[in-house]
Amino acid sequence: MESSGSWRPAGLVLLYSSLLLNVLLLAHHLVPRSRLGDDGGDGHRLSWALRAAMEAEAVAATDCSVHGRVYLDGAPGEDGRPGCECNRCFVGPDCSRRTQNCTADAERY
Repeated sequence: MESSGSWRPAGLVLLYSSLLLNVLLLAHHLVPRSRLGDDGGDGHRLSWALRAAMEAEAVAATDCSVHGRVYLDGAPGEDGRPGCECNRCFVGPDCSRRTQNCTADAERY
């Protein structure tokens, strides 16, 4: 009979642990996603890290014709998004037009 009494504290700890885990998992499913910083995809309550990543992806997708670079904090282009900062001797929104009578030092770049 005494051996059956020794398992009770361990059994109670296991029971309480199981109940606590179930409560935590249930709370995780019942908490609205908007309180976690994610709105489910409609874009109104994105976390700052996700917004920053999306802005960086948009900048990385900008094409500067291999004759310039675009920076997230650079000068805005024609559409208000960060525009290309062209290398010497190149102009245009995508740095594709070469200026006349301009010599570039190939060793410098």
